[in-house]
Amino acid sequence: MKSYKVKSGDTLGSIAFKQLGSAGQWREIAELNNIINPNKIEVGEVLQLPSIGDPEASTQKSDVIIIDENDKIYYQYKNDATKRYLGTRFRKGISRRGSQNTETFIKENPSLLSRLKISKSEANALLATSENEGNLDAINTYDNSFMSFGMFQWTLGTKSNDGELPALIKLVKEKYPKAFEQFCGQFDLTVSADTNTVSGYLIYQGKKVDTVAEKSFFRSNIVAYRFAAAGLDKRVNAVQVLHAINRFNRFYFINTSRLGGHTLFELLSSEYAAALFLDNHVNRPAYVLPCVSKAIKSTGLTFEELKNGGDAEEMKVINQYLILRETYGSSPMTDAKGRAEVVKRYLDNGQFSAKKGSFKSNRLLRG
Repeated sequence: MKSYKVKSGDTLGSIAFKQLGSAGQWREIAELNNIINPNKIEVGEVLQLPSIGDPEASTQKSDVIIIDENDKIYYQYKNDATKRYLGTRFRKGISRRGSQNTETFIKENPSLLSRLKISKSEANALLATSENEGNLDAINTYDNSFMSFGMFQWTLGTKSNDGELPALIKLVKEKYPKAFEQFCGQFDLTVSADTNTVSGYLIYQGKKVDTVAEKSFFRSNIVAYRFAAAGLDKRVNAVQVLHAINRFNRFYFINTSRLGGHTLFELLSSEYAAALFLDNHVNRPAYVLPCVSKAIKSTGLTFEELKNGGDAEEMKVINQYLILRETYGSSPMTDAKGRAEVVKRYLDNGQFSAKKGSFKSNRLLRG
């Protein structure tokens, strides 16, 4: 494994760019070297660098060796002595922040997104949530959800509960059958017949994965390796973007009595609003509509006034909503203020708009 001695003026981002070709891999350097504060690296400090090179097309167990070394997990191909970082051991499994940044992927693969009928507006709306949640190849096998994967950390579900990860795999199978076969099918892994667009179960070796004992297999390092490999595949990552955007269908375009019979989209339709609501829904899905409803009422606006109003009315409600969601509910949104600051940064950088009606969805084109 390569190392690098920190020089004056270096940052983790600049080191990642010069040594690995991607500034976004600073997170992987930080994780590999147990760096808690990425802004504090010392001149002369020697950092281990992750190996350059993605997992190969073959993900067969016989082609890869898993190496457990202290608290770090590496993988190595039998025909290549290079040791590559997989994750850091933590609790019951491993943690991998990953290196595949969603924003970079979206910028570099417009044709893939166009093929899946994803609008620019939709893609931009999920950037902040992805930053708050994880990279495309992020892995977590250490908590009570057994396996969490990707930009929104889709899981297998706790205990015998269903999870959102099977729904993602189902979508990969529908959109890119060859990618599904590469990362799942050849290992006798598929999804249950009752898996829908939101959640479901895996089927492994012909058996439904719906118990703690069966789900525990997915904490294994070889399974983590296969998911990491999938998270470096452009086809899988395009489907991750689509699956993330499909989340809007669960709350943004549905008429509800909480909003006077209107949809949330009819009342608050800027890209900024869409990004905020998506981030809230990923973290605390049940809170979005009641919190927005309370925010609208607190401004004194009627639903009709908001629907027929302009940018000023929309921003008035958004500002009130941002205050309320910090303390809303019995278990308030995790770091609501910090997450809102991430979304605001994308707005300030001009990556999406606060103008009413700026959010454009291609959901009807996708069918």
